[in-house]
Amino acid sequence: MSTAMTAAPTATQTTDEALWLSYSQLTTHRRCPAAWRYKYIEHLEKVDPTDIPVERDFGTWWHALRAADSLERGRRHGSLQASPRTIKTVDGGPVIPVDQADVAAVVYAAEHWWQSLSPPIQEVWTDRLGAELTPRLLYAYDRWREEYEEEIATEHPLAVELGWGRDMPGPTRVRLVGYVDEVYLDTKRNMVVVRDHKTSKALATQTVADDMMDSQLQLYAWGATPAVRDWAVGPIRATAYDRMRSTAPRPPQLTLGGRLAMRGGEPSIGSSDLHTYVTWARGEDGLGVPYPGTKKDGSGAGMYQLEQSVVERLSAPSARSAWFQRTLTPLNANLIRAHLRAAIDSATDLAATRHRSLATGEAARNLTSNCRYCDFVKLCRVQMVGGADGDFELADYSLRRR
Repeated sequence: MSTAMTAAPTATQTTDEALWLSYSQLTTHRRCPAAWRYKYIEHLEKVDPTDIPVERDFGTWWHALRAADSLERGRRHGSLQASPRTIKTVDGGPVIPVDQADVAAVVYAAEHWWQSLSPPIQEVWTDRLGAELTPRLLYAYDRWREEYEEEIATEHPLAVELGWGRDMPGPTRVRLVGYVDEVYLDTKRNMVVVRDHKTSKALATQTVADDMMDSQLQLYAWGATPAVRDWAVGPIRATAYDRMRSTAPRPPQLTLGGRLAMRGGEPSIGSSDLHTYVTWARGEDGLGVPYPGTKKDGSGAGMYQLEQSVVERLSAPSARSAWFQRTLTPLNANLIRAHLRAAIDSATDLAATRHRSLATGEAARNLTSNCRYCDFVKLCRVQMVGGADGDFELADYSLRRR
């Protein structure tokens, strides 16, 4: 039996209750009130059997691995103040009780989940990540610990996946809620920091626009402040982002004559990191990488040897930042006020949308270029032209109810 959507909206709150809103709800409503209604009132989501969310799910596994690492270090330092009951992984995947959560448990769960995937889906993963799930997680984890060994030693985790809620000032009764990936005590600088973990297919130099978007973590720090204050470890003084490139590094390629091949006018080391290059250049027997030479009789054959100039290039901060990046930003009252004011205004608008939606089954539409990429555009168009009354088979619009 297919699922149908009627004009009558659903909601878990009455109109006189305080709204519980996440930052993602506010940003969705800013983009389009109708999209917010479809997602958060009707609880609709897109169905696309051809879409395999490799990057999203890998990011979820990376978050789980980092959470387990923080729990291990927090237990060792005796610094943990708060932790979740479970470490969640991908949708429908394993859930790990926090008292059993360590790096080994997450790796085991990841491998068990990987083995449950069909070979065609595994092939898609391998093609897009450049490696199977578990080896990619382990390699990234080892390189991350190498990259930040000195900093990790001075970071004492206080909380992992900290859920927070805080009432916002303003004319509308709103409680802003969210999660912080990690709260830690920086013992070197003697300050408390909230941190967000991110993965991306590629890491580029941070721009002004990136800095603006990243500043939302300042609002999360505001939200988590009451909980952290109760721990008597000092106030939150900074926010941090920890980024990792999800795609695996690849070894370079050689020309027939034993030189590094070119990609886009540059030697092919651009897709490699230092560890991958050194391992590849030493060869299976430690003697180097054989090449056939350009002469048919094989007289030009030889062994490629590790180049110190390449080692120096891949050791440079600019090359390492293609795989891992960290930022640390002091808490700024002006940034917090800017985000809080925007959140209050958005919450006021959202409350009006919710009231209208409960009364009429519709919400205002922002008709912009964003419509091209909206999951709900087909249903939205039909209801905009013909009205929201009537039954709509969700499957006809590639949607389902969560």
